[in-house]
Amino acid sequence: MNFCQRIFFLLFVLSLSGCSYLFYFPHKEQIRKPSDFKYIYEEFRFKSKDQTPLHAWKIFAQKVKQPLGTIIFFHGNAENISTHFFNLAWITEHGYDLFIFDYRGYGKSAGEPDQNGTYLDGIAAMEEGMKWSEIRKSKKIIVYGQSLGGIIAARSLIDFKHKDKISLLVLDSTFSSYQDIAFDKLTNHWLTFLFSPLAYLLVSDEMESQSYLPNDKTPKLIIHGVNDTIVPYKFGEEIFHLSSEPKWLWKIENSKHIDAFFKNSGEYKTKFLHFLSQIK
Repeated sequence: MNFCQRIFFLLFVLSLSGCSYLFYFPHKEQIRKPSDFKYIYEEFRFKSKDQTPLHAWKIFAQKVKQPLGTIIFFHGNAENISTHFFNLAWITEHGYDLFIFDYRGYGKSAGEPDQNGTYLDGIAAMEEGMKWSEIRKSKKIIVYGQSLGGIIAARSLIDFKHKDKISLLVLDSTFSSYQDIAFDKLTNHWLTFLFSPLAYLLVSDEMESQSYLPNDKTPKLIIHGVNDTIVPYKFGEEIFHLSSEPKWLWKIENSKHIDAFFKNSGEYKTKFLHFLSQIK
């Protein structure tokens, strides 16, 4: 197969797959669990809006009788909750409950991931997270979307019936258009540069969030590392400019992808906790 034939075959495969491979890299294997780090948690199973069985962990707040808040965590595109939970598990040491779930096809969740399916998973996760917060008499609900989880969380929140109960949406190292991030990735490699405009033909943007951001009044905190090479900083800045007030942008120096809380001597952990204490 010559060069042109390889390119044609690649584009043909992409047209059939909807370029899903660009966004979803699920693993079934469970690597670690919260109890390995002495976090108190319980396994939880629930169903997506189309009845697909999903798996989650409820990690309990420490040292408090009543949680300061419930954080519903939408993780990134690779592996599963067993490798992502540690990014935010530390916050349970400061009085917050953490609800983290796997999209369909990830970990112990059934099905195969796609844009519409993960959107339905996101709405169901918010419903379950809200129910848990009510049982726990939590004071506020925060939706936290990291990397791919950011666009899923933002789009799911648009159609969440109780969005008025969400105190804050955090968008960490994320993007608002599947087509735009695919275009960016294709332009970054000499082999695919000439074909980058095809991202707007071959990649679905059915569940983008950018067209909804200007009219969504949910308070938003955008966190993005200046040196992020996975999802470049410009995408975070774009989300900030598209979003309506109230909104905040944290431009993290010396930070790459989803590592803001573990850079700068933990400065942003303290800053984030203070920020949450000010949110109603």
